[in-house]
Amino acid sequence: MKLRSFTGFVAPSVLLMALLLALPLALTLWLSVHNCTLQMELVTVQQTGPFGAHPVTTLRARTAADGQALQTCSFVGADYYRAILGLDAGGDTRAGPSAVSAVPAAPAAPVEFLAALRFTLLYIAGTTPFVLGGGLALALAMNQVTQRLKGAFIAASLLPFIITPVVGALAIKWLFRDAGLVPHLLSQVGVQVYWMAQPWSAQLLVVLYGIWHVLPFAFIVFYAGLQGVPQDALEAATLDGASRWQKLRYVTLPHLMPLVVFVTLIHLMDAYRVFEPVVVLTQGAFTTSVQYLTYHVLLQEANPYKASAAAVLTVAGIAVLLVPLLRKTWKEQRGG
Repeated sequence: MKLRSFTGFVAPSVLLMALLLALPLALTLWLSVHNCTLQMELVTVQQTGPFGAHPVTTLRARTAADGQALQTCSFVGADYYRAILGLDAGGDTRAGPSAVSAVPAAPAAPVEFLAALRFTLLYIAGTTPFVLGGGLALALAMNQVTQRLKGAFIAASLLPFIITPVVGALAIKWLFRDAGLVPHLLSQVGVQVYWMAQPWSAQLLVVLYGIWHVLPFAFIVFYAGLQGVPQDALEAATLDGASRWQKLRYVTLPHLMPLVVFVTLIHLMDAYRVFEPVVVLTQGAFTTSVQYLTYHVLLQEANPYKASAAAVLTVAGIAVLLVPLLRKTWKEQRGG
């Protein structure tokens, strides 16, 4: 393909990626190392009451000629990163954009960030093997289903993936809340578990939701890959006396390995950004993820600059997780 044709082919995708990914990420990085505060001024205004008018001195934001509030921005470097990681012993002395001056605020405790990172990694470790193994098992089972039943089988398997994350998390919550169906059935056999009131059960629900929601994606990818497995290789293995397990291990799985890497990459990116089930199922109690920490900082402290630092740390964590797989894939492609 000529360079001009190749450039014209990829230019729209590159432009969209720059507009939708690169520029927002660059802006987030800029926000994370800056802090802007409103310029305030003392003014005296006439306040009218039941006993007449009297002057009152108050603070208000200074405005430009066009009516926009004036801000003073300063470079703070890694201050917000230290605050998120709990490394700033003196506390986060930067304030949000609506502050008058630098007001000391409680720093993000290192335990809070480590707890969010710990549960995020636990969620990844708890869901990835089941997503890969369960998706492959469903795909292999689909190959054994008769043609008449395949449509219903695929529809039932894809249903969790079609449902939006918030709706799916709400369905899980209603099933497992104290008056829900699952606790009621368990109580009939003498088992009483308050799923939303204990750390282990709340975390287990989030992990179970992650498996239930992502499993159909792995299933449909592996099922598509099974359609391309060379039948002559399978027939040759059968003639050589290979068992079903041997054919799966030495013929099918090597053919599906690129898809296994693909599903793992996609799931790692999604799992590290787990957010909806944490918000819906526990509201941050007992379970908090790295993505939820960004939301918490933005909501509770109303500080987009500190939240931007948390968002950059989230992107950095995803990159760290993906580098080994990407490096392995690059070496395999280069060697091939």
